[in-house]
Amino acid sequence: MNKIYIRAKNILHNYDYLWSLHPWAALFPVLKSNAYGHWLELVTKILNKTDAPYLVVDSFPEYQIVKKYSNKNILLLWETLKRNYKKFNYSRTTFCVYNIETISYLAKKNKHIKIHLFVDTGMHREWLTEDDLVNVLEFLKDYPKIEIEWVLSHFYDADNAKNNMEQQIEQFKKMYHAIVDYWYTPKRKHIWSSAWLVKMNDPFFNAYRPWLYLYWYTNLAHDDEAFELTRKLRPALTVNSRIISLREIQEWDGVSYNKTWKTDSNALIATIPFGYFEWLPRSASNKIVFNYKKQYVRQVGNVCMNLCCAKIDKWELFDQIEIIWLWWQNSIMELAKASWKSPYEILVWFDRNIRREVI
Repeated sequence: MNKIYIRAKNILHNYDYLWSLHPWAALFPVLKSNAYGHWLELVTKILNKTDAPYLVVDSFPEYQIVKKYSNKNILLLWETLKRNYKKFNYSRTTFCVYNIETISYLAKKNKHIKIHLFVDTGMHREWLTEDDLVNVLEFLKDYPKIEIEWVLSHFYDADNAKNNMEQQIEQFKKMYHAIVDYWYTPKRKHIWSSAWLVKMNDPFFNAYRPWLYLYWYTNLAHDDEAFELTRKLRPALTVNSRIISLREIQEWDGVSYNKTWKTDSNALIATIPFGYFEWLPRSASNKIVFNYKKQYVRQVGNVCMNLCCAKIDKWELFDQIEIIWLWWQNSIMELAKASWKSPYEILVWFDRNIRREVI
């Protein structure tokens, strides 16, 4: 009954458009968290058609999937357990590291291993402080087989146009030059979040990591000066279901648990086998629309575990109805807004049992 369509042409369009904003830099698509709910295997296959030098994942299980379906190099964004390092292909893998224990373990393997030094420029979540960085550089002087291939960091609030990112940029450059003072020459320098992709144009940075923007979504407010640049991105998925039942209710009657919505006239109510187990947040009840035969229809009543309802005028049993469509009023962005959640949260909650199909 339920299906998610992954739009390959739109993902490839977004890749090309984002690269065009910084053509001197390399683009590393981020596929973390099951490619933000889009299904890691499918998106990996789509991105095989690009010239991306690296695909980025955040865990060892995701690394195994990308390695199986792509011949591209892989960047492991977060650290992993020591026992997992025995199972990597070091010739095509680079590791983000920020713990001296991990660096020590890798160094003592006496193999050529490429690492990214993940430096802390203000997030204060993990990663290397200035003191940590000096300790790491001192340690690595005795282990020339460890290659500091890249240096990276991450903005803590690039979505907010009022926040000044210059302090973080300067901190990054300071820590980068500390690495250079130890006679290392990292090939790539990147400090990004998706929002900053359309805000920054500093040639010092020669790589960037598109996160949500690869799939179209943005946290930028409409009054942000950079928002206009995101309009050329295209949505990567649509979510479809079917009408499985119809109920006619009378004036001033309601539908679903607690009857949080009531009609002011006789109404036809369609039932759809898509609820909060599948992915649709209950907190969005009565605040969103679906697309039915190229018209918007209102979702009504509380979203249930496996069902929801919509008010429609005409119907046919088992007709297709779009839970998420390509247009703004019927998008994940509007669903996130209606349910008081971020697009990140919404995307990664898709039930893994929903069938995905590339079109």
